[in-house]
Amino acid sequence: MKNLRRILLSVAILTILMLQNTNGYANVVNVTSTSALQSACNSAASGDTIALANGIYLNTILTLNTNNITVMAQTVGGVFLNGTNVISIPGNYITFSGFQFTSGSIAGIVIEVDGSHNVLTQLNFNGYSAQKYINLKSTGQYNEISYCNFENKPISAPAGNLIHISPDISKPGYHKIRYCSFQNMPGLGGDNGNECIRISNGSTSTYISRTIVEYCFFSNTGNGDSEAISVKCTENVLRYNTFTNNQNAMMVFRNGNNNVAYGNFFIGAGGIRVKEANNIYCYNNYFENSGVGGTMNAVTYIYVSPNLNNINFIHNTFVECGLIDLASGAVNNTWANNIFIKSSGPIFTGSNSGISWAGNLHQGSLGLTFPNGFLNTNPLLSTNADGFKGLTSNSPAINAASSSYPSILDIANVDDDPTILLDISGLARPASATSKDIGCDEFNTGITKNHPLKLSEVGPKYLGGPALGLNSQEAITTNYRLISNPITNKIKLEKTNGTEAYELINSNGQRVWTGSNIEDFDGSTYARGIYYLRIENNQKSQFLKVII
Repeated sequence: MKNLRRILLSVAILTILMLQNTNGYANVVNVTSTSALQSACNSAASGDTIALANGIYLNTILTLNTNNITVMAQTVGGVFLNGTNVISIPGNYITFSGFQFTSGSIAGIVIEVDGSHNVLTQLNFNGYSAQKYINLKSTGQYNEISYCNFENKPISAPAGNLIHISPDISKPGYHKIRYCSFQNMPGLGGDNGNECIRISNGSTSTYISRTIVEYCFFSNTGNGDSEAISVKCTENVLRYNTFTNNQNAMMVFRNGNNNVAYGNFFIGAGGIRVKEANNIYCYNNYFENSGVGGTMNAVTYIYVSPNLNNINFIHNTFVECGLIDLASGAVNNTWANNIFIKSSGPIFTGSNSGISWAGNLHQGSLGLTFPNGFLNTNPLLSTNADGFKGLTSNSPAINAASSSYPSILDIANVDDDPTILLDISGLARPASATSKDIGCDEFNTGITKNHPLKLSEVGPKYLGGPALGLNSQEAITTNYRLISNPITNKIKLEKTNGTEAYELINSNGQRVWTGSNIEDFDGSTYARGIYYLRIENNQKSQFLKVII
């Protein structure tokens, strides 16, 4: 699939760049102790890679101040940082990669990031006792946590979420958590502060974060905490995540307004809870056996005055789920263009007051009385090639959607989908609201870009995650050099001869520019961040990290 190839390309680029500095010449410093690692980081030049020899190290205290360096295990997964670890990253454009935390304890936080544009990747936290594993502090922006595994935080550890995002009062964070696995969390369940991901605290619920959590995998985390993801501030995006075998935890909009969730799969897992929040938009999500066999529902409203205003569930599909529990007190809510299938028991419980209903299909007992907004018919779904129930060619859902729902929030500077031009699989939907198909799936052909994730598609490479996407024997040249980095609008290279081909790739693995003349590139229209320039010449290639 295109999306999987993109994932593998991102991993490949990151791996190659660990062996090259920003200017195109390899400058790898190998060290054999954590004290030598700290010294090498302190004296590093921009673009250097510092590699710690494989082995077990105790009680590591590390501060990364030097900008634009890579700090990595000699082999990804080959370094175990045991004992009491305190790692601080106040620098910018730093990649921290390949380390495992599997034995040891700390009363506080393992990794704190103060800086911006940093990447924490290929990390494994399994059985390590800490209050929190990673804290992205409010001082930083544009940090990324990717291809990491979080598992088995001990019951005896201090209460605290695995990843915490601290928003700033005046500037959004624009952080990303992507392609990570969260699994096998022990405990007694309930809400006890051990969420896998918490974005903010209640005291900062009005702050704008613009964090994106995408392509993450959650399994068996509910005994640790009933909130797999807890959103407690504004303007965040939860998309393309998979929750499976996770019956005792939910995605929760706990505090804060103006948040969206789309393209997520809840299969044999708790679904979505909305509590002290307003202006929530949940669309293009798929629920199957959600809220069955555990303590959570498919959807839960909890009313705390004066909230539950403008909560919207649009173009979702519910198949053989547990209850959708609607609390009284909702105001200006809309449920539109959803599909509900349930062979036994009621679909809804609670109160439908304050909710408008339009364009929904149901097969099964509703459980509540609705004046309008439902058609009782078989939506004719069938298991598709990606393993979930999608539309068949003669489904009454095709081209039958209603336009009676509010405009969906478009979060500034985030590539979201407020006009629902894509379905859950990433296939195109018509622009016209009434030409779209009901439910999360658009009856369409093409290569799907999103599907229920497997564990092998996320997390560290050395734990079975995505493998290197390029041939490891591919010839890599070091003939090219960036004259300046970060760049302004132009990429300036030394030693070009006019026969090169160029590709610029963003941190999502997406090709954003191609050309044969580097002088044609204009960076003025691109978002700030880290990009990768691939240069091909004479059947050889080179990657350079470019900072715009």
